[in-house]
Amino acid sequence: MTGDEPVPPASGSPPRVDPRLLEVLVCPLTKGRLDYDAERQELISRGAGLAYPIRDGIPIMLPDEARPLGD
Repeated sequence: MTGDEPVPPASGSPPRVDPRLLEVLVCPLTKGRLDYDAERQELISRGAGLAYPIRDGIPIMLPDEARPLGD
């Protein structure tokens, strides 16, 4: 290991998302910044009013897969 690899999650906890990935991802609709909700495993686009799911540590950046905020 070089120290650049993501730390594996503790047993029973959700997978972590690489912080470097979060720095470069933007909402595909608004091109705006995203907020990370670690508890719900989602990336939140306040501008689009959508929450993009993170499955197995992989952000699913498809508007059709996103949850409308407020649900």
